[in-house]
Amino acid sequence: MFCLSLLDEEWLPVRHFNGQISKIKPSQIADETISDLAYFRPDFQGAAYQFLIGLLQTTFSPEDNDEWLEYWHEGITQSQLDEAFKPAKQAMQFGEHKPAFMQDFTPLDGNKVPISGLLVEAPGENALKKNTDHFIKRDFVKAICPHCAVMALFTLQTNAPSGGQGHRVSLRGGGPITTLMMPALDTSTPLWKKLWLNVMPLDDDEKPQHYDETVFPWLNKTVTSEPPKNLSVFPEQANCCQAYWGMPRRIELDFENTTQGNCDLCGEKSSELISQYQTKNYGVQYKNWRHPLSPYRTDSKTGEPIAIKGQPGGLIYRDWLGMVSTNDETQSARLVAVHYSRGLRASEKYHLWCFGYDFDNMKARCWYEHTFPVYAIFDDLDSDIKELITLALDFSKDTLPILRKAMSSINKQSSTVDIAYWKETETPFYQYIKQLIEEKDNPNGRFPLLFDWTNTLLKYITQIYDKAAFADPDQLMISSEKITARENLIKDFNKLRNIKKIKNNKSS
Repeated sequence: MFCLSLLDEEWLPVRHFNGQISKIKPSQIADETISDLAYFRPDFQGAAYQFLIGLLQTTFSPEDNDEWLEYWHEGITQSQLDEAFKPAKQAMQFGEHKPAFMQDFTPLDGNKVPISGLLVEAPGENALKKNTDHFIKRDFVKAICPHCAVMALFTLQTNAPSGGQGHRVSLRGGGPITTLMMPALDTSTPLWKKLWLNVMPLDDDEKPQHYDETVFPWLNKTVTSEPPKNLSVFPEQANCCQAYWGMPRRIELDFENTTQGNCDLCGEKSSELISQYQTKNYGVQYKNWRHPLSPYRTDSKTGEPIAIKGQPGGLIYRDWLGMVSTNDETQSARLVAVHYSRGLRASEKYHLWCFGYDFDNMKARCWYEHTFPVYAIFDDLDSDIKELITLALDFSKDTLPILRKAMSSINKQSSTVDIAYWKETETPFYQYIKQLIEEKDNPNGRFPLLFDWTNTLLKYITQIYDKAAFADPDQLMISSEKITARENLIKDFNKLRNIKKIKNNKSS
């Protein structure tokens, strides 16, 4: 009978600072020579980070920031982690015997599905029936090793999109954005510190008292959600750490019909290749949860928290403020607020690693990743820096429609205009932010900076328009329509809200 202990076996691929790739068990993350995880798929890489952060948060959470800082400066040993992980050992068994990691506690009699169905980009059941899997073909993955199956299963449960009638979405909804705090990109930071940056203090009421189904739902019968009852699991009915271990899908891997060969994902040899699984609908339906690693907005109609999802085009600096701070529209991940309160050295720089899928209902359109700078100034409640940043972002948002209008008047409108606009104005935007923070103690120097930012935007849109309208050497005559459109572009920009206020403050 196949059984894999996720705490005792070396199954997680990692990269060492010398470039070597090896596999470790979770407690070996304490090894200072390990620089990062080494998954070959970005969604597995992001999921593996969340798996290890969840494990640390559930079993090794500090009592307060002082204890967190003590570990940050002094380090963590493998023996400490081995001891801390012991209570979760039963939940971290993966195999045929129940309970099994991320699989339904009860034997299922559902549909048998190819193992490729664990991968979120795989064609769904309806696509296979209707033969509409045009872009991502069926049978591209036929059998995978247990190590890959663990991460594929965790990735699916963590990101689960809508999967047809009764196939529930993840605890955060389908395709949530995950935000992780990371050290500066140019620093040599060991893996354990990257993980520890995302572990938060828990008080006695939050820490698990028992490592049972209130934390790991696969340790007992699934709270199913069939109609007419449509039962939901609310935060009050479980331990807060279940946020890391949400299990919306009822899945049972087939360990009885394994084969020998090379894994279709990682390429490694295995005598236990898994080729299919059973699934059943109406798994756990989560309601009103807030995952500590995701930003949220509040539903204006129901008041329920809604995790921010991946969108076409990915994240851009327009989204930055909502990821690194809380405002009227969005609330950054709980982790971000905790990070600001830690009192880390001002010389240490950090950024937010944001990633997730963009789903169109059940179809994965794209995987996106983005990094955003993080500044300690956002923890200063008396600072008006955030207000000035919001003003600058409003100008960015209001300027784009002006460019669109001008371009469409000369039949040059294209979706690429939007993408290029946000990408090409991003660097000067962050330069403005940096200068703004440097002037935090000089109120008189701020509005001139904001004025410079508006000029940057005006210069950009006029240059883009001029290139599209006047750069064709074959057009010797310039039409009056193009000249008028350019004049209107500048007029519309000068009518923007707050432009006069900025100009007046700049000169005063």
